Amino acid sequence: MISNKQARSALVELSGGVDSAVAARLLLSKGWQVQGVYLDMLPDSLGTDALKAAERIAGKLGIEFHVLDLHENFQDEIIEYFCRSYLAGITPNPCVICNPRIKVSRGLEFVKELGLTHLATGHYARILPCKKGYYGLFSGRDRSKDQSYFLHRLPRSSLANIVFPLGEWTKVQTKEYAARVGLAGLVLSESQEVCFLKGDYRQFFGDRAEGLAVPGEIVDMDGRILGTHTGLYSYTVGQRRGLGIPDASPYYVVRLDTRNNRLVIGKDRDLWCNKLTVTDIHWLVPSSDMGKKELLIKIRYRHRGCMGTIHMMNYNRARISFLEPQRAVTPGQFAVFYRGEQVLGGGVICG
Repeated sequence: MISNKQARSALVELSGGVDSAVAARLLLSKGWQVQGVYLDMLPDSLGTDALKAAERIAGKLGIEFHVLDLHENFQDEIIEYFCRSYLAGITPNPCVICNPRIKVSRGLEFVKELGLTHLATGHYARILPCKKGYYGLFSGRDRSKDQSYFLHRLPRSSLANIVFPLGEWTKVQTKEYAARVGLAGLVLSESQEVCFLKGDYRQFFGDRAEGLAVPGEIVDMDGRILGTHTGLYSYTVGQRRGLGIPDASPYYVVRLDTRNNRLVIGKDRDLWCNKLTVTDIHWLVPSSDMGKKELLIKIRYRHRGCMGTIHMMNYNRARISFLEPQRAVTPGQFAVFYRGEQVLGGGVICG
């Protein structure tokens, strides 16, 4: 919660959209000293319109505006991760990686360079002080827009210097406020796609990753050959369209067998399981604050979450058992652990 008594300074990452614009305006209204920055990192000319919108917003708000050239960082950290993941037959989530490695890491470095105290973004999440003396990440009040899932890999030590002004707001309130203060006509319309993709992700690759488009067998759960795929990177667990295998009931992608370059397909019943393994776990709470191991676990952004039990194999690897079977558990995506509204941590689904 932001109070009028906080005489603090913030660098707001302006994306050109309504959320970050309103976040900056709210901080100004609370007496914060505010500067804006645009993270120039998208390939080709994808960020041109967003940069112009961010400049317009900063001008309207009367705040100092900066542009950070992060093309090289974005290529090395995000696009390479994206390509490596598909090459390995897993489905990446670039937003989860971009937030800690680019937006927060580079943003906080620039905050320090400018002599400011906080980094602010337009995310729908909350950072609150916890009883044991640390700051915790919590879901946003607007559950339909809650973005805490994407933020679960933020460094725990950075939370005290990050502020999410929209954490208590709904998207409807944000848009209404933007209209009232004259920001609505300056911002870009929202996009639901991955920021560096113009269309389908398969079109992105082209010649970027040699060896991706290697045809192989499509087999059913019993190993019977049913057809030929065009390259495992074109498929993800749960996919139904584009298989080209007719039957009385639809087939779905169940598994990508990268060792044998086989696409394993099955029926809807084959997509359900009650266990998974996660690795590379990132914790946002000290081990002493874990409490009970039965938690709400989300296996993708739009997943409602299901109660499950975490069986720790070591500090960064665990086996999760769900109380109810879950559909289309996808290697490469992230399982994020919640206790109530607080994010405890999360890991990469590996099996």
